Amino acid sequence: MSAPSTTSATKARFAVFEFDLRTRELLKYGHRIRLQDQPGRLLALLLCRPGELVTQDEIRRELWPDDIFVDYEHGLHRSINKIREALADSAAQPRFIETRARAGYRFSAPVEFIVEPLIQTAATNGRTDIGTKPGAIPTDEEAVASSPVVITELHTTQPRSLLTKRAAVLAAVVGVAALGLALRGVHISAPLTARELTHRGLDLPLSTAAVSIAVLPFTNVSGDVNSDYLSDGITESLIASLTHVPELKVKSRNSVFRYKGKDVDVQKVGNELGVSALVSGRLTAHGDNVEVSAELTDVRDNTEIWGQHYSGKSTDIISLQQQIVGDLAGKLRSKLSTSEKQQVTKLGTQNPEAYELYLKGRYSWNKRTSPALETAISYFNQAIDKDPGYALAYSGLADAYGVLAQYGGTPSENFLKSNAAARKALELDATLAHPHAVLGTSETAYDWDSAGGEAEYKKALELDPNDAMARAWYASDIGMIGGREQEALAEVNRAHQLDPLSPIISTAVGEVHILARQYDEAIAVDKKLANENPTFARAHFCLAQAYWGKRMYPQVIEEWKAYGLLSGNRGDSDFASALEQGFRSAGWKGALTKGIETRQAQRKTGYQSAFMIAELYADLGDKDQAFRWLNTAYQERDWLLVHLRANFRLAPLRSDPRFAELVRKVGLPQ
Repeated sequence: MSAPSTTSATKARFAVFEFDLRTRELLKYGHRIRLQDQPGRLLALLLCRPGELVTQDEIRRELWPDDIFVDYEHGLHRSINKIREALADSAAQPRFIETRARAGYRFSAPVEFIVEPLIQTAATNGRTDIGTKPGAIPTDEEAVASSPVVITELHTTQPRSLLTKRAAVLAAVVGVAALGLALRGVHISAPLTARELTHRGLDLPLSTAAVSIAVLPFTNVSGDVNSDYLSDGITESLIASLTHVPELKVKSRNSVFRYKGKDVDVQKVGNELGVSALVSGRLTAHGDNVEVSAELTDVRDNTEIWGQHYSGKSTDIISLQQQIVGDLAGKLRSKLSTSEKQQVTKLGTQNPEAYELYLKGRYSWNKRTSPALETAISYFNQAIDKDPGYALAYSGLADAYGVLAQYGGTPSENFLKSNAAARKALELDATLAHPHAVLGTSETAYDWDSAGGEAEYKKALELDPNDAMARAWYASDIGMIGGREQEALAEVNRAHQLDPLSPIISTAVGEVHILARQYDEAIAVDKKLANENPTFARAHFCLAQAYWGKRMYPQVIEEWKAYGLLSGNRGDSDFASALEQGFRSAGWKGALTKGIETRQAQRKTGYQSAFMIAELYADLGDKDQAFRWLNTAYQERDWLLVHLRANFRLAPLRSDPRFAELVRKVGLPQ
């Protein structure tokens, strides 16, 4: 038989309701009524002082300590409304809670208190010591101690002296029982005070069930789109911080941002994401003031378990963010160690200006266009200027330069800068996982060191096995190298399992299928992706490649046009137009010829991949020109050379000795 708890179970009954003052569970006719954490604490406080006016100042001291950034009045009114909603009460004609304007609140209904002292033997390792023999009749002391003590508070129009006497009777009864048990070596805990009742940190029912969580994009209700970086940034920071909560799976940014700006059904979204809990919130920024509301909802029954409102100055953004994630982590896991708490609430800088610039950088980086990436680089550099020890800013810089190298930037310049920034981030914080993945890409694609790149990827996944993006990058790289198609497919499918709704991860799935010559599978993946994410440009790029592999040229052109339009890249739009114009006049050879002319013209005004021109010549059947441009790509250290062996458009070149020599020079397996 399990040992009873040492904590008294104190309940209050009124009308058809029963309220557990310890767990703050509200029952009506024995059925649980939804009541969030903070309203539950307030109800406990009011019930502990029936008939009394509990002032707003007293409520604030008990429930909203000075060290918490909270819009107190908003939180108080919200909690009172939630209680009235749960009790079917009315402010105009109250049955339970009366409002005294600008003074406070009073619980006005009769209340019956039940004190259930639960006992435990100190000398028997928690075994109950009442009735030492099976079937033994308890003594008077035992009977008093093991029976609930009930006291009824009559309607509080009675004199205060009578209520005080009744409380004294209750205290005397419990005291006699406790004294008798103490003489027998039995421990009984003291009844909880009002402050203890309202501040005792109890595990949520969710705490053992919440193995997965998603943070939905916080809504910017400021009416100013220029504040989007802040609402998005807080969302991303919460996601990153919660990944450090033990045994908690957190959905990535790429999975949840598809819901940005949408009015969502919590249970439906939770089921789509496959999580047991959702975090949602709102942000308001006016001048130097910032207000944030956050809620935690149990997806199983759509119950709001926790909610809080925070406010402060923009200069308080770091402490406000730490307060939010600390409170949230505490609700999910009440027994975090000191080191775990520090890891969860660590934001990497104490400089609010640096943090704000970092958020702006991430906001721009996520747009994934060349102009936005340049803007992101500027913000990350400004953040570093404000705080030279800010490891996450260096990690962001590494990401931006690494992606820019693949979005039209000069590889010889951008990969080197990405590599340097990633190494600096790790020098400042060796616990970071993501910079290792950035180095994996850089060493594989630019340094042509596939073994070194693979070692970096494995280090990233060792530090964070749930980093779906790192796993997808790894899959793409080993797929491009060639000869390991099944391994690449297994890795990318694992990434997709970790983050099934991420458009970027789904793109990687399609790309790896193309590299494995599984064009129909790629088309199925990317069509679904494009239908579900109509503005996601990369899906159309992948569709164009898959149709190209199947020699479905009209579809290739249509997908290139869609990609050029959605990406906002003038160079790709011009290329798509050239393909269409050439195809109309001279079929696919005409399309390739016009495409080559356009790409060569673009090299006169900026960087344009020589490898991409080479593959057009290869598809056209002009081997000499194809090798000429491949050699130019080699001299420019074009990162696309890493998939010489896997690129289907280069198939006509593979029997030529010049191809084998180039594969050797790039360091790819023969």
